[in-house]
Amino acid sequence: MTPGKRKPKAARAQLRGAELIDLRKSRLTRQRQRLACLIPAVLAALISAAIVCGSGPAFPYRVGQRATRDLRVNVPEFQRLNLVQTNLLREQAARQISPIFSNDPAPILELQKLLEDLVETVANARRETIASLPPDVVESWGLDANIFEDLREASDTPARRDDLRRSIAEAFAPIIRHGVLGRGLLPLDEESGTMIQVLQDDRRVSVSRDRVFPERLVRPDGLVAEDFIASFNSPELGKTLFGLVDDRLAQTTTLHFEKEATAEARQRARNRVRDYYDTYTRGQLLVEKDRTITEDQLELLRLDHEATLSSISSADRLQRVGAFVVLVAILYGLTGALLQRFDPKTARDPLRISALCFVAVLALGLSRLIAMRPWGAELIPVALAALMLAVAYTPMTALVFTFGTSLLISLALGSGLGYFVMLLGGTAAGILLLGEVRTRTKPIQVGAVAAIGYASLSAAVGLWQEQPLELIAADSGIRAGWGLLTGFLLGGSLPYVERLFGIVTGISLLELGDVNHPLLQELVRRAPGTHNHSITVGTIAEAAAEKIGCDGLLVRVGAYFHDIGKMLKPNYFIENQTPGTVNRHANLAPAMSTLIIIGHVKDGVELGRQHNLPARIIDLIEQHHGTTLVEYFYHEANRRRDGNPDASIVLESAFRYPGPKPQTKEAAILMMADASESASRALSDPTPARLEGLVEELIDKRLRDGQFDQCELTIREIATIRDSITKSLIGIYHGRVKYPQQRTA
Repeated sequence: MTPGKRKPKAARAQLRGAELIDLRKSRLTRQRQRLACLIPAVLAALISAAIVCGSGPAFPYRVGQRATRDLRVNVPEFQRLNLVQTNLLREQAARQISPIFSNDPAPILELQKLLEDLVETVANARRETIASLPPDVVESWGLDANIFEDLREASDTPARRDDLRRSIAEAFAPIIRHGVLGRGLLPLDEESGTMIQVLQDDRRVSVSRDRVFPERLVRPDGLVAEDFIASFNSPELGKTLFGLVDDRLAQTTTLHFEKEATAEARQRARNRVRDYYDTYTRGQLLVEKDRTITEDQLELLRLDHEATLSSISSADRLQRVGAFVVLVAILYGLTGALLQRFDPKTARDPLRISALCFVAVLALGLSRLIAMRPWGAELIPVALAALMLAVAYTPMTALVFTFGTSLLISLALGSGLGYFVMLLGGTAAGILLLGEVRTRTKPIQVGAVAAIGYASLSAAVGLWQEQPLELIAADSGIRAGWGLLTGFLLGGSLPYVERLFGIVTGISLLELGDVNHPLLQELVRRAPGTHNHSITVGTIAEAAAEKIGCDGLLVRVGAYFHDIGKMLKPNYFIENQTPGTVNRHANLAPAMSTLIIIGHVKDGVELGRQHNLPARIIDLIEQHHGTTLVEYFYHEANRRRDGNPDASIVLESAFRYPGPKPQTKEAAILMMADASESASRALSDPTPARLEGLVEELIDKRLRDGQFDQCELTIREIATIRDSITKSLIGIYHGRVKYPQQRTA
C-alpha cells in the first residue's frame, strides 16, 4: 500500500472519530435535557399525588344533594356536640345561682339602738304613766298606754333591763346578718326564685327571700317575726316590740344588687357544665333515600366521614397512597406523550416543562384548599391556569393540562364523573375561543363562554343525577358566576403572565406597534428611510406569516423595530442617504464598513433592552440577518485584494453577521421579507417577472446557506412565503396609468 493511499484512509478514520465524538456529545446533551425535563415532572407527580390523596377519601356530600341510597353510620359509633342541649344545661346551672347582694347593716343597727333608747327612756320615766314621756317619742313610736305598761314592766329593774337589751340584740341579729331589700330594687329579670345570696366576710350566704323582702318580713306570721318574737321571754312583749319596728324595717334598705359578681358566678357555673354529646351507632339511619341533605344531616355525614378516616389502618393508607402515585404517574406520562406529539417545543424545553408542572401543582393545591369552603369556587384555579397556558403555550397544551387537572381535582374532591365533565367542558370551551388576545374585552368574552359552558353542563349533569331543580339552578348560577370571574381575572393577570412566561400578547403587540412609541418616533426623526423600509417590511412579513399560520402581528411589530439600531449611524445606510451626497463608505475599508453595517444589530438589541421591549421582539432584532454574508463589502474586499498580491486573505467569516440564525418561523419570515424589500428597491424596472426571480433567488440563497436550519420551516412553507412576498412586492410596484399632462393657459 502506497503512502498516498494510506493518507485518505487515515483522514477518513479521523473524520469518523470526530463524527463519533460529536454524536456522543449530542446524545449526552439530549440525555441531560431529558433528565432536566423528567426531574420537575417526577416531583410534580409526587406532589400532585399527595394533594389528590390528602388524608383519605374525599367527602362527597353537600347541602341540597339528593341521596341515591340510605345513608347510615359506617363506624361503631361517633359523637356530635349538641349545642342546644349543652346551652340548655348551662343556662339551667346559671339560673341556679341566686342573685348576689352586698349588705350595709348600718340602718338596722341604728334602728336597734333607737329601740334600746326607747326602752331606756320608758324605764327612766318619773311617773308610771305614758304622759311622763316626751310627746315626740310617743308620736314617733306610736305608743299607747298598754305598750308603755308592757315596756315599763319588762324594764323596771336593772336586771330585767339588761335581759331586755340582750333579747333586743338577739332579735335584731338575724335581720342585721341577712339585711333588708328595699321595694323596687330587685331587677325584673331576677324576680323569680326563692333565695338570694348575701356577701358576708368574703363568703356568700343563701337567704330566703321571705327574710329580706319588706312585704314578707313584716308579716306577723312570717319567718322574721317568728324569730324576732322567739328572742324574748315574753311572746307578748316580742309581738309588741316587733309591732313598733315593722314599719321602720319595711322602709329600710341594706341590700344592694351586685350585678358583676352575679354574672361572674353564673358564668363560672356555666363553665363547670361539660359539653353534651349525642351518640350515633353503626347502622343508624342518617339520610333516607331520595331525600335532600340538610345542613344538620350534612354535619352528621361529615362526622361519620371523619370517624371513618380515623379508623383506616396504616396498611390501607399506604395502599391507597401507592395507588394514587401510580395513577398520577400514568397521567403525567400520558400528558408528556401528548406534549411530545402535539407540542414538541414545550416537551423538549426544561424551563417550559418546569413552569407547566409548577402551574399544575399550584392549581391543584389551590383548588383543594378552596374546596374546604362551600363556595364551589374550586374551578377557578383550574380554569384560570388553563387559560393562562393557552396564552403562554398552545391551545393543545392547555387542553391536555385541563384534562389532567380536571380528572385529578375530581378524584381529590370525590365529585364523580359529572363534575369532571362539567369542569373539562366549560374550561375547554373558553380555551377554544381564546385564540389571539388582541383586545382587552377578549378575556371577558372567554369567561362568558366558559360560564355558559359551566352552567349548561351543570344543568345537564344535575338532571342526569336527578338532583332537585333548586339545587341545579343554584349550581348552574354559581358556576357561571365563577366562570365569568375567571375571565376578569385572566384579563387582569395578563401583564404578569407575559412577564412570568416571557411571552407577548396581541394587546401588548398592538401597544408596541403604536406610532407614538418613543423608539419609533426617534427612528422617524433620525432615519426616516429606515422607518419607511420597516413599515413596508412589516406589511409584507405579516401577510406571509398569516399564509402559513404564524403570528402575523408579532412579525409586523417586530419588523417595525428590527432596524432601530440604524438610527445611531443612519447616514451609513443607503435608504437614509439623499441623492447627491457622498457615500460614507467611499473612504472606508470594506472590513470597517462591514463592522458598521453589522453593528446595527447589536445596537438595536441594546436599544430594545433599554426600552424594555419584550424578549420575542429582541429575538427578531437579533436574528433577522442570521449569519448571512454582507456580500457587497465581501466582494469589494476581494476585488481590492486582487490588485495587491501582498494583501492578506479575505476571510468570509469576517463579513458575516454574528447571528444567531433564525430560531422561529417568524424570525425567518422577517429575514426573507427584509432582504426582498431591500433588494427590490435596487431594481430599475420592477416588473412582476423580475420581482419573482429576485425573491426566489434571495430565498434560495439563504436556504442553501443554512439560515433556516433551526426554525423548523418546511420546504412547502418556504414556497408559500416566497409566493406571498412576491405578490406583496408586485402590489407595491404595480404599474400605474399615465395621465396626460394638464395644459397650461
